[in-house]
Amino acid sequence: MCLMGIAIIFALSYNILLGQTGLLSFGHAVYYGLGGYLAVHAINLATRNGLPLPAPLVPLFGGLAGLFFAALFGWVSTKRSGTAFAMISLGFAELVGALSLVLRGFFGGEEGITVNRTRLFRVFDLSFGPQIQVYFLIAAWCFLCIAAMYALTRTPLGRMMNAVRENPERVQFVGYDTHVVRFLAFCFSGFFAGIAGGLAAINFEIANSAYFSATQSGTVLLATFIGGAGFFIGPIIGAVLVTWLQVMLSDLTGLWQLYFGLMFVAVVMF
Repeated sequence: MCLMGIAIIFALSYNILLGQTGLLSFGHAVYYGLGGYLAVHAINLATRNGLPLPAPLVPLFGGLAGLFFAALFGWVSTKRSGTAFAMISLGFAELVGALSLVLRGFFGGEEGITVNRTRLFRVFDLSFGPQIQVYFLIAAWCFLCIAAMYALTRTPLGRMMNAVRENPERVQFVGYDTHVVRFLAFCFSGFFAGIAGGLAAINFEIANSAYFSATQSGTVLLATFIGGAGFFIGPIIGAVLVTWLQVMLSDLTGLWQLYFGLMFVAVVMF
């Protein structure tokens, strides 16, 4: 359930790009991973210096990190759409993935960086040592992010994102800059992906280079497509189903990825 909650936020953040704005990204794990790393560093900084940082606020640091790097990379990426945008996003993913193994001081190399969430400042005497407490933390953030992302789809910006997806030329004719709309969508997407990364850092108590892997970006893409990118609830269904398949089906057979891939092909074709 913890993994499902994290996956739901991550998939919905990806759907801001794919389903809402029509931008196919192959490197969305960059903002998930950087959010996780900044959350880990925030935890370590707070525990070393005795700062009163409660665990429920840690995902916000991940979200702000995702927002910062989405704004940094997004202005260039969103100048293009379609295949060009997909290739640029893949390039940034490879760049950050390579840096995660080189800049050991920040990323910790292949071993990553570990934390102890129980040493954070306690609110209502919650240590977040028991997994059930972490589950309720993830569930609370999950519902909050679902509500916020749904509200985004009902705003004028959300409507313009849909318009850019459907007919960017007409959007320009009515006086809107499609680049700015895509950039704002990219920033919101990076923010919520960073929150998912921050929650993953709390849940696993580690951040490593696997957060940036192509597998991570591919999994969120599959979840969004399988659930249905055209509907808000689609990525939620896809995230739950894909997480269930990864956890349960892998216990039954070593070939679970074969069935996973066949399901994806069937969904895309039909």
